[in-house]
Amino acid sequence: MKNNSIFMMFLVVLAITVVFALIVRVCVIDKHVKDEVTDGKGSVQPAILKEKVEVISDDAWKEYENADKFVVELVERTTIETERGFETEYDRYIVSDVDLKNQTDDTKDYHDALLESDGEIDEGVKLSFKDAFGISYAGKNGRELYESLLKQYGFGEDFNDVTFDEDTNKLTGQNLYVFNEKNDVTDYLLEGEVVDEIVESKVCYQLGDETGGVRLPEYFSASVRYKAGDQVITKSLYLSVLIMDSKEGEEVVDA
Repeated sequence: MKNNSIFMMFLVVLAITVVFALIVRVCVIDKHVKDEVTDGKGSVQPAILKEKVEVISDDAWKEYENADKFVVELVERTTIETERGFETEYDRYIVSDVDLKNQTDDTKDYHDALLESDGEIDEGVKLSFKDAFGISYAGKNGRELYESLLKQYGFGEDFNDVTFDEDTNKLTGQNLYVFNEKNDVTDYLLEGEVVDEIVESKVCYQLGDETGGVRLPEYFSASVRYKAGDQVITKSLYLSVLIMDSKEGEEVVDA
């Protein structure tokens, strides 16, 4: 059982490392930058990027309302740009198995395990869900839990006031949707930091492939790159909620 847990943790770390690499690459461009296109008469016009549509449907949210078991992941990272390259440290790495039907959870903090890792990831430190995430799941369904987590960390509440990132889709195949308005998660990431200048920032979420007629958000992420003295630093946050099969305990949808 322990070996399976460690193996699963290794896969989670690997997957999120890939996600963060893509976030640093494509999620740290200024949201106000617009492509330019030619109107056919020689003049250059700004491309229209903002388009309001229903991205996360009611049917998608019903998947969360009807599910009982979830895996919640919260990862925060700091990357410092140096002459030698990039130095990255995990500030938080929380993974929690939540059973809303039975009102139980198995929550662990893997920050120290990753910090002291020499290639093998040890068991994380057990703690309560509320201590880890700052909220309680008591009395909530899956949708309410997800929305509470997003609100807790400052993500916008209008998931349709977004712009589809066509450039990233062409580059990586990801289906990223960028929030059009400023989100409080940026302030959360910069809390307590000395910031001389914000270079670039982006808050977005990725939709998974269509499953059962709906597309669910695979994760929400935020990234802000700033200058502090002679250093350039990037703070990133990744939040994911996976719906699990209640009978077999296997992941059935990315959420």
